Amino acid sequence: MTFKGHAVTPQRIDAMEDAAIEELHARYEARLGTAMSKSLGSSLLHMYASMASMFLPLPPSRQLKLVADLEQDPFVSSALLSACSELYYRYGMYLAPLTTALTTAKHCD
Repeated sequence: MTFKGHAVTPQRIDAMEDAAIEELHARYEARLGTAMSKSLGSSLLHMYASMASMFLPLPPSRQLKLVADLEQDPFVSSALLSACSELYYRYGMYLAPLTTALTTAKHCD
């Protein structure tokens, strides 16, 4: 990881001023939040595709294509990322069991 053009090392962090450390932490937290929100959103879309196949003529072979199409849709991806970001910032660590269940369900027939 780099910060302001320099590699982030424990020694560099020790030499930073408090304001720079807070800025680095905020950037890291934002990146982590985005990654977690994308992961949660993807899991939710997989669950949606699986549930939709129970009620609609959607064969399992087409579910991944549906998920990919939904992930590429700007409206759906933006709304999903926004909702998942809000969930992440409000409930953080409590989402781990939910994402575990969603990921497990994604691999079930």
